Amino acid sequence: MHICHINLAKGFSGGERQTLNLIQSLAGQGVRQSLVAQPHGPLAREVAKLGIPIKGVRHFLKGHSQGGAWDLLHCHDGKAVYWAFIEHLLRRTPYVITRRVDNPLSAGALTRNAYQKAAAVVCLSRAIEAVVKSTVPQAQTCRIPDSCSDFTADPATVSDIRSRYPGKVLIGQVGRLLHHKGYQVSIEAARQLQATHPDWQFLFLGEGPEKETLEAQAQDLPNVAFLGHQSDIGNWLAALDLLIFPSLTEGMGSTILEAMQQKVPVIGSNAGGIPDIIEDGENGILVPPGDAKALAIAMEALLGDQAQCQRLVSHARKTLARFSPQAIKQAYLDLYKTVSP
Repeated sequence: MHICHINLAKGFSGGERQTLNLIQSLAGQGVRQSLVAQPHGPLAREVAKLGIPIKGVRHFLKGHSQGGAWDLLHCHDGKAVYWAFIEHLLRRTPYVITRRVDNPLSAGALTRNAYQKAAAVVCLSRAIEAVVKSTVPQAQTCRIPDSCSDFTADPATVSDIRSRYPGKVLIGQVGRLLHHKGYQVSIEAARQLQATHPDWQFLFLGEGPEKETLEAQAQDLPNVAFLGHQSDIGNWLAALDLLIFPSLTEGMGSTILEAMQQKVPVIGSNAGGIPDIIEDGENGILVPPGDAKALAIAMEALLGDQAQCQRLVSHARKTLARFSPQAIKQAYLDLYKTVSP
């Protein structure tokens, strides 16, 4: 079986990380693979290191003059769906879609037809599956979550990070600086807590289009720091006392898994696919989305109860088995065998 992965994103965010994770896992299993991606883009560069053939494509309308030797196409982003749909129309090649976001599908005929013709639409969470079904009831959906990325942490580097904030309790948020990620909620919670908890330091790791707006919102808060993109995210996660994940909407939230791997307790919002990972009071805490006061109260309660922190961390470690790269690889292999000719 030869799988051709398609991801036409120009950058390298969570979806591209997950595409790479799966390709690496399947390569370890000896599966034949190819990748259609932006030429010389970050994903193409990483996959090329694995010795996997790359077909450079800049637009979903391009690259169709010749077919490939693949048996099945796997779409990993929105533009990839259209590229695979065209290949299916031209050559009857079957394709599967992984849908990673819980925002509404376009109601246009092209999108509806592309999702309806897919051999399977993989949804990371119940929330995503509900969105797909609401627009394309005929879609053949199933659920396979994202995997842990197995980021490593070096104790000496973690110690160095913590030494930069002596005497501080480190509360972090990781991800693109986008409105739906809820950084504005975290900033308001930090504002509410600065007087009563001056030793709490909020660290925001990520870049994005909302950066200037968020920095302006937090300009008078000494307990908030914007650190930009950090490549050694495992070390930064391991340095935290708490991860907050207050998204307003979210496909799933794999950063939560990566914090759990580093034995860091997590507070997330009860939105999108986050409840597919966090069981409130068992392996993390859920708060209403967009509610800064509820977030602040939850942080005070959790960080004031170290026994509860340890219980959440212990239960979270047990959660990780179903999100391991091995488990996700096997789920996709089973799906490929089911839908391939």
